[in-house]
Amino acid sequence: MSILLFLKSLFSTPQFGPGERVNHVRRGIIERTDGYIVAPMSGGMLVEWPRGGSSIIPAAELTVILQ
Repeated sequence: MSILLFLKSLFSTPQFGPGERVNHVRRGIIERTDGYIVAPMSGGMLVEWPRGGSSIIPAAELTVILQ
């Protein structure tokens, strides 16, 4: 069952909520770390980074930081 859930996750757009901690991963390389989702935007998610201010990142390029 977990294999099916994993395969399904590869083809779905990730859903994030305000306050979630994320990393920005582009083409398998971590571009930025320790960001916080501020709000969903039309072009992606508005993310506040500890260094570098905020930016809008496509949801597909974000990964949740598991605690």
